[in-house]
Amino acid sequence: AGRENPAAAAWRTVCVVPAVVAFVWGFVLMKISDDCPKGNYSKLKKGGDMPDVSASASFRTGAMNLNTWILFFQYACCFGVELTMNNLAASYFVEKYESKTEV
Repeated sequence: AGRENPAAAAWRTVCVVPAVVAFVWGFVLMKISDDCPKGNYSKLKKGGDMPDVSASASFRTGAMNLNTWILFFQYACCFGVELTMNNLAASYFVEKYESKTEV
């Protein structure tokens, strides 16, 4: 096989450096930062400063909170507008500029 086009290879490898930086930075943050403003969860639970709550109880508390439902409704509306705009933009560019929807 012949030698690959450098531009094509560059496009496939362009995300490697940012991915490595993001992974290393995520690992560093995981090691040097606290879980919450009061400290790490494991230390708080051992010291008795944080009660041990089950996942279902935590979910139930969140689901019963009115603010959760307001945020859910706002996000649903926002996402609906995004989908609508994406569809309309695609139709507009196809009709106005005779663009293709395929890559």
